[in-house]
Amino acid sequence: MPPHTAALRREPADDVDNDNIRARRNALMAHWAAERLALSAWEIAAYAEMLHAVDHEEPGDADVLRQLKADFAERGVAIDERELESALRTCHKQALRETWCTD
Repeated sequence: MPPHTAALRREPADDVDNDNIRARRNALMAHWAAERLALSAWEIAAYAEMLHAVDHEEPGDADVLRQLKADFAERGVAIDERELESALRTCHKQALRETWCTD
């Protein structure tokens, strides 16, 4: 990593940082899912908030993945669990970059 960017990157300092990262990840995931679920523009923000609320139900990502699977099934959109997990990891990495934390 170039030395000028190393100083800008950091580890999450506390629970607030982690929550901000997860909130951003969930927003990115909501946009990803919205394309596949044919959600309207106004539905995306509400969907992101709902995913973030679901994310607080239990530790880890199982709660978010379970919600996503249910939403895809409800809309009759076929999705592979590995694809959901991969998309969630990709969104998490993007959230880390956008919040200046390491990935």
